[in-house]
Amino acid sequence: MSHDSALFAQDAGDFLSREDVTSDTGLAYVRRIINGTAPHPTVAKAMNFRLIAAEYGKVTCRGFPDHDQSNAFGSTQGGWYGMVLDSCMSMAVISALQQGQFQSTIEYKINLIRAIRPGTEVIITATLSHIGRSTGVATGEIRGDADQKLYGQGSCTCFIQNAPA
Repeated sequence: MSHDSALFAQDAGDFLSREDVTSDTGLAYVRRIINGTAPHPTVAKAMNFRLIAAEYGKVTCRGFPDHDQSNAFGSTQGGWYGMVLDSCMSMAVISALQQGQFQSTIEYKINLIRAIRPGTEVIITATLSHIGRSTGVATGEIRGDADQKLYGQGSCTCFIQNAPA
């Protein structure tokens, strides 16, 4: 997977303003990230994943942990699972936001099902379970691209806010 530096903010000034992000629907914003007209979260570069598809309530990411995300035993550190699942699940919530809304993760839970060997390409899929006035809930899973095995799963709750008028 290529991590073209143009897809990522190089400094804080490269990020879109909250006004720009909330000027359209959440799905439009997520699609802007995918098509490269808005920067990917910089954590995606550090964790070797990127958004690849989005529809209302469903977001897909592709990634692979490498040596930089290894634990003391040479497999993928559990924080990598949490980082990619939280990112993908919160994007599933974002995909359902109306114009003028933004969100923040307030809770997430993950289960590590099996170890991911560094270099293993995985697909992270997140699906919206609930969208309301003040909360959004999504679930997600990490599956091997080649073997389709389940490596991790999780859920998150996001706090939804309206941009100040």
